[in-house]
Amino acid sequence: MPADPAQTHVAVTYDHNSPLISCQFDPAGRYVFAGAQDNKVLRWDLASGAKVELVGHESWVRGFAFSKDAATLVTAGYDGRLIWWATAADQPAPVRTVEAHQGWIRTVVTSPDGQFLATCGNDLKVKLWKLDDGSLVREFPGHQRHVYNGAFHPDGKHRAS
Repeated sequence: MPADPAQTHVAVTYDHNSPLISCQFDPAGRYVFAGAQDNKVLRWDLASGAKVELVGHESWVRGFAFSKDAATLVTAGYDGRLIWWATAADQPAPVRTVEAHQGWIRTVVTSPDGQFLATCGNDLKVKLWKLDDGSLVREFPGHQRHVYNGAFHPDGKHRAS
């Protein structure tokens, strides 16, 4: 059945004391995550509405990537950091922090096979990381201007930025 845009409506509103600047549902559909201007990442449980704050970035968070099983969340901040979190932990704390780029990370995406992350940074670089341990696989310099976005081809063999 096709979606009917005329039937869209506000189903629920989630509040925070600082403006929200990014959001993403987890692949399992249990939570919605948001980045706020107070440098926090927020997780709302969609069933209960319970809010949990994830603290670890020193700037705004614009990017969210998940492991294939949705057990791990990786956040990307304007502080140049990638932070790994246990998606469903009662009180999430950083599992791993990687100083990924000099300046903003503008995007982070997971490869179709779930093994890699790709990031685009304000340092004009695209980087490929192992999702399971955060190790750098390869760096792709060469952009002459800021890299705002990137994507994996569904076959996982090609990447655009």
